[in-house]
Amino acid sequence: MSVLSVEANNVQNPALGALLLWRFVVGYTEANPTHSPPPLPLLFLVLPIAFHVETMEQLHSTRLASGLRAFIGKFSESSVSKNDLILAIQGRATTMRPLSLEALRLAFSTKLLLLDAAKGNVLASSVTAPKAGIPESIRPLSRAVEKLGGWCGQLSLHEISVNLKVSF
Repeated sequence: MSVLSVEANNVQNPALGALLLWRFVVGYTEANPTHSPPPLPLLFLVLPIAFHVETMEQLHSTRLASGLRAFIGKFSESSVSKNDLILAIQGRATTMRPLSLEALRLAFSTKLLLLDAAKGNVLASSVTAPKAGIPESIRPLSRAVEKLGGWCGQLSLHEISVNLKVSF
């Protein structure tokens, strides 16, 4: 394995992915008008956004009150002009599907997340953010995906699909 591959595996690992998926589910459920949990397919978009430097920078710098549309709008500003990053989410989601699936398996096996098989939704077993044991370098990622979950929780699956240019 190359040095770059080893470094990518150290950062993009299922344990970190499980934590991020859990915080996304918490953000989604809290922001959803009916407090409904997110549908399972939506979770396959979290890691491709969180583990990509440029999309994560824009996610981190967008205020919570601004919403998903403002986040996406940042990529088309003339100073940034990176619409291709939004279009690439679908491809990254496909490429990262095994990692997302492994993170989901870990989250389910550790009971961070629960699957409502009848409805196809994913529930968080706890909404309380971890206070200890999470390195400072991980906390911004956790807060950012929780914000992303909050934005998605306010929209329908169709609206998310259209805005992020993805299909489920």
